[in-house]
Amino acid sequence: MKKRRTDSVFSMSFLDVMCCGFGAVVLLVMLLNGQTLQKRADDQKELRAELDRLNQLKEFADDHLADLHNTLNTLESEEQNSQARTEKIRTEISAQQDKGVGTAREQKREITALEKEKKSLETAIKKKKGEKTQPLKGKQLVGFDGEKKRQYLTGLKLGGNRTLILVDASASMLDETVVNVVRRKLMNQTARRGAPKWQRTVRTLKWLLANLQTGKNFQVYSFNTAARPAVRGTDNQWLRAGDPAKLKAAMSSVDSLAPHGGTSLHAAVEIIRRMSPRPDSVILLTDGLPTQGRNKNISATISGPERLALFNHAVKELPQGVPVNILLFPMEGDPQAAAAFWNLAISTRGSFITPSRDWP
Repeated sequence: MKKRRTDSVFSMSFLDVMCCGFGAVVLLVMLLNGQTLQKRADDQKELRAELDRLNQLKEFADDHLADLHNTLNTLESEEQNSQARTEKIRTEISAQQDKGVGTAREQKREITALEKEKKSLETAIKKKKGEKTQPLKGKQLVGFDGEKKRQYLTGLKLGGNRTLILVDASASMLDETVVNVVRRKLMNQTARRGAPKWQRTVRTLKWLLANLQTGKNFQVYSFNTAARPAVRGTDNQWLRAGDPAKLKAAMSSVDSLAPHGGTSLHAAVEIIRRMSPRPDSVILLTDGLPTQGRNKNISATISGPERLALFNHAVKELPQGVPVNILLFPMEGDPQAAAAFWNLAISTRGSFITPSRDWP
């Protein structure tokens, strides 16, 4: 009898299963590899964009440095000319004294006049040298010295006829670290008012108000997701810097603020646009890029590029010809803020300052 043939272990069905499994593995590898390549391309695109931005900032810095070199050369040239003139005056004084012509009274008058001219030239030289470091300040109608009598702030311009001061009163102004901001914003209003970073901001505002020039106008607004005047009932109105009652009212109002909420730069820009006549100098006290746009952000988190996009969108709405002076109180986790606000200050012919922790 013919023996029955036994089936092979590696039948056609088994081979089909093996082939299908191998094909699935190959497909998975191709999909993962494609996603990796796409992510790498996106990362390279972001790095190229960041490099372009840094190159632009470097060009701004180079131009600014060139202007400073030109100014320094001009001052040195003026100093040399003044020294030469002073030496000439000294020679003339000696000559007049040696001649002995005329009466003693006439000689004394001539010598006195030459000495006055010499002192005037020396004073002009010192003034030229000190222009870059001395603050522009007015007569103080309200007293505020600050700790350790620190009465300087290099580069800030307080000479505008209409100065608008915008104070960021969002929760991030409570501390310099994200962890402490989260911890402090859960505290009561009294504890939030006493936060060290916020107290630095309040002292800075008081110093600015105390050093406004009399005869000028000012206004103070605080903002987070919305903006409101420091002195209640003065919406869109200019206040006289020569009125001590208005200055003290603004200072007292800021003392009562307890920072909270997000940051909308749109709210601050809208105030600049609404003031009539418009300010000729804006001083912005803030600590970083905005977290809110024109509308409230419903997301619990926001990325760095998204915050930069909100900043750029708000800046586009700024009126032309208004200098914006920035006082930045930086916090961690916002590395793009300094470059963005510096660029804003330069482009509007304002100034950019990061005060030290013990000022004023």
